[in-house]
Amino acid sequence: MKNHRAHFGIILMIGFFLFSCRQNTESKFHQFKGPYLGQKPPGENAELFAPGILTAGGVETKISFTPGGEEFSISISTKGWQFLADPRGAFRRGYLMHSRMGKEGWTEPEEFPFAPPRMEGYPSYSPDGKKLFFNSSRNRPDPPDKSFTAMAYAEREDDGWSNPKFIDFGEGYQGGGGVSPTVAASGNLYFTLWPTREKGIIHMSRYEDGKYLPPERLSDAITDFGGNHPHIAPDESYIVFDWEYPSSNDTPNDIFISFRNTNGEWMEPQNLGEGVNSYYDERRPFVSFDGKYLFFASTRINPEIPDRPITLPELQRLTNVHKNGYQHIYWVDAKVIEDLRPKY
Repeated sequence: MKNHRAHFGIILMIGFFLFSCRQNTESKFHQFKGPYLGQKPPGENAELFAPGILTAGGVETKISFTPGGEEFSISISTKGWQFLADPRGAFRRGYLMHSRMGKEGWTEPEEFPFAPPRMEGYPSYSPDGKKLFFNSSRNRPDPPDKSFTAMAYAEREDDGWSNPKFIDFGEGYQGGGGVSPTVAASGNLYFTLWPTREKGIIHMSRYEDGKYLPPERLSDAITDFGGNHPHIAPDESYIVFDWEYPSSNDTPNDIFISFRNTNGEWMEPQNLGEGVNSYYDERRPFVSFDGKYLFFASTRINPEIPDRPITLPELQRLTNVHKNGYQHIYWVDAKVIEDLRPKY
C-alpha cells in the first residue's frame, strides 16, 4: 500500500510539474505584444531571435512569417537525428508548428491540424499569407519514386488550414525530391533538387493557369555555384540561399544572395558577410515580407564560454542555455541586402 501511495504521489508531482511547465510556456507567449513576438529589432549583427522562448531542446530548422509579422510557422526536430518516445512508442522527428498574434498577445505555438504523422518541415508562407508551402514525406512511396516531389502546400480556410496538397509538375516529371519550396508573388515556385550527391541545384517552376510547369534550372551563374534552401523575393528581384564555399568541402554553410541585373539575368552570388555568417553553420534564410529582417538557422554556440578552466556546474550551465544546440533561429537587419543590391 505504501508503495502504491508513493507511486501515486510521484505521479501527482510529475503531473503538477508538467502542468506548471505548460502554464509557464503559455504565459511566455501571451505576454508578448506586437509583430515578430514584440521582440526588439536586431541591428546589423545577427542576434538570437526570441531568446529562451522558441527553443524546445531540439533543432529549429526554419521559420517563416506572414506579411506584417503577425503569424509564424516554425519547424522543429529532435536534436542529432534522435527519436523521441512516448507511451505509443517512437515517432518521427518533424514538428511543424504555428502561432499568431491576437488582442491578448501571441498564442502558444501548436502543431497544424494536419501535422501528424509529423513528417513535415521547412515552412514558407506565400507573399499574401494565404498558402503555406513545406516539405512533406507522408506519402513517400517505398521504394522511392522520382515522380514524388516531397513538396506540398496547405491553403488558409475560414476555420484553419486545408489538408496538404502535393505539388504536381505533370506527367513525365522524374526530378524527384525537392527541398525547401518558396514562392513568389507571381506563384512561381523555387526549390532545390539534388541530381547528384555533389551539390544542390536551385530550380524554378513557372505557375501558369493554375498549374506548375516542369521545373527549370536557374542560370549558370547560380547552378554552377550550387545552392540549397532558397528564399525568393516576392518580386523575384533576388534570391538568398545557403551553400558551402565551392573551394572546400569542410567549410560550414554560409548564406549567399544573387540579384537580377537589368536584363533579368541572375548575377554571381555574393556572401552576405560577417554580420550574418560566422565560423559556424548558417542555413535556411527567410526575409520578412516587409523587407525589414533576415531570419536564418545557425549552429553558433554561446560566445561567453571562458578560456579559463571551468567547473562542472559552470559547464552544465553553459551547455544548457538556449544559445547552444544544433540549430537555432537568428535574425538581422535586412539592410545587409540593400547594401549589396546593385545601384543602376
